[in-house]
Amino acid sequence: MYYAKQGSFLNGVALIDTELSPLELLNVLQRIENEQGRIRSIDKGPRTLDLDIILYGLERIDHERLKVPHPLMLDREFVLRPLAE
Repeated sequence: MYYAKQGSFLNGVALIDTELSPLELLNVLQRIENEQGRIRSIDKGPRTLDLDIILYGLERIDHERLKVPHPLMLDREFVLRPLAE
């Protein structure tokens, strides 16, 4: 989506239980991305790793760093399909 010239990639959705707040969880996910060498070269383009918070229970979050539910979730079949499973 958004960028056609990219190799094969894997998408998935994980259901997790956490005692972390949404922003604490975001910090952990971004640290994992950085530790794994995530490269942000093209906006909405290929990435080495992309970890998003799609939902956080029934909470709605509107923070400058985090929007939940994920604002583009309903436009992305590659998110909805594994989420539905």
